[in-house]
Amino acid sequence: MSSESRSIYYGWYILAVSFLVVFVGMSFRFSFGIFFKPMLEEFQLSRAALSLPVSISLILFGVAQPVGGLLIARYGSKIIISFGMLLTGIALFGMSQITSLSGIYIFYGILLAFGGIGGSFTSVTPMLSNWFQERRGMAFSIASAGSSVGQLIMLPLLAFLLVAIGWRSTFFWAGIGLLAVMIPLCTLVIRNRQAGEEEAKSKPSAGGAIRYVPYDLPWVECLHKIPFVLLVASFFTCGFTVTIMAVHWIPFATDVGFTSTTAASAFALGGALNTLGVLIIGPISDKLGRKVPLSLVYIFRGLGFILFIFFKNDLTVWVVPMMIGLSWIATVPLTSALTGDFFGARNVGVLFGLISLSHQLGSGLGAWLSGYIFDATGSYNMAFALGAYLCLQAAVIVSLIRERETRAAPPETEASPA
Repeated sequence: MSSESRSIYYGWYILAVSFLVVFVGMSFRFSFGIFFKPMLEEFQLSRAALSLPVSISLILFGVAQPVGGLLIARYGSKIIISFGMLLTGIALFGMSQITSLSGIYIFYGILLAFGGIGGSFTSVTPMLSNWFQERRGMAFSIASAGSSVGQLIMLPLLAFLLVAIGWRSTFFWAGIGLLAVMIPLCTLVIRNRQAGEEEAKSKPSAGGAIRYVPYDLPWVECLHKIPFVLLVASFFTCGFTVTIMAVHWIPFATDVGFTSTTAASAFALGGALNTLGVLIIGPISDKLGRKVPLSLVYIFRGLGFILFIFFKNDLTVWVVPMMIGLSWIATVPLTSALTGDFFGARNVGVLFGLISLSHQLGSGLGAWLSGYIFDATGSYNMAFALGAYLCLQAAVIVSLIRERETRAAPPETEASPA
């Protein structure tokens, strides 16, 4: 026992791999905007036509989330996450070989989407829940930060490679690199769960209260509960609004006169602030609860969209991605934590997967509808206005969650005489 206590806790290795899984899986999923205009020119497509396979990919990625949660519960994290990384690498390699729009549908629309069965935050959530009982909020925040760090590092790198070697070679080396690094790492490092671990149904929080799980039921019986419905509705907005930025920000910024390098760099800087936002929001939620910070995150993101509708200049081209980037992934640990608070660790994988499906339905609609709005009006302003409205609506929806149901006063306090 003493030698084990002196060794490095193996959960830290699990957390490191989880960070890399999210880093790789989500950064490539958010990078399509970099390839958008070069592919548009080569294949001579409308923006709506090129946006449609991206929309399908985002929706199928959402479908893969609850499926991945169920498969991980049955087969373990190692097999499913490794399989997801394999599909992602094949999809990226395949994109370097396409000759028509149908190839984009096959490799980006389908294979990359189902790579999300093991290459997303949802896929690592059950594994982190098993390895981190006492510090789950911290673990969730660090893993979520993989997405924003991926944007910070990968997007400028991909933009540089795009200029240097072209979009086909960029996809080729991205796929080869992912397969060479992530498959061995996942298969050698991941262990499905810590031996002998038991999940506590309630335990004291930092403030001395006891956290209860109000709906510790079979997951099917949780689908009609009000907290689940509200989380599904609000997370749709998250998907819709971040995809406007991920797919259309760079084309949008270049349309109004900025260079692609400036647009990509501003987007990457937003990703850097995303890391700051997601690491700060967890400790804040421990003190204020989850729903108040989550509502404020949506309001702040909506203000960013409004700002660029009215002001398109050298300042706002940096400020808007910074505002939206600061709130980008901050919704994920808060939403997943609320899911765990209300429904328990045994349900968090499947239920957060279903909530993520709502996110991806919003993503798919946002990717296609924004392109359609541009084709119809010649501007993205209406898409930005719709994003701002949905953010305000999501803030109201989150405010309706009765978070006090997950907390109760300490029994000693209740029993003490007046």
